[in-house]
Amino acid sequence: MITVIPIPKGTKMKGKPCPYCKNSFIPHPRVGPRQKTCGDPSCRKALKAENNARWRQGNPNYYHHDYPRVRQWLDQHQGYLKQYRRNHPEYVHKNREAKRLRYRQKKLRVDIQAEIRKQAPEITKQLWEIPRVDIQADISLQPLEMTFLLSTFPCLDIQVPMDKRFCPKDNSIIEARR
Repeated sequence: MITVIPIPKGTKMKGKPCPYCKNSFIPHPRVGPRQKTCGDPSCRKALKAENNARWRQGNPNYYHHDYPRVRQWLDQHQGYLKQYRRNHPEYVHKNREAKRLRYRQKKLRVDIQAEIRKQAPEITKQLWEIPRVDIQADISLQPLEMTFLLSTFPCLDIQVPMDKRFCPKDNSIIEARR
């Protein structure tokens, strides 16, 4: 729930556009011009991701030498990970399920790419076999005939809702709804 805080009279605060959803918002009085987003959770998440990416780009070697430190600590605390996993079975279960999901997704990507490589010549052959039609040759086509003709092209989506103003009145099948 978003609470609306009234702005005191005389305050010269203008609405500013959110860089993510493009909605205009009035910054919180305590934050003022430093407020970057409208406060919507998706906008805040996008800002957080952008800030994290900028930080990682500015600090590329932050974790670079961290593994030796962790390895040294684990060597000094023998059996810590086994004990942790024994005491936290929900973590082990969650980790195992996440690993399975990652493996399935990786395998699925590889399978899909293999299928695409196998089907590419067949799809290309089918596209070349589609009969070429000169649309401008016969302009006297009725709307239903045009719809059928256009539906034969696989790259066109004619299932877009039609505007009522363009419904033909002379066609008995298509009627304008009012």
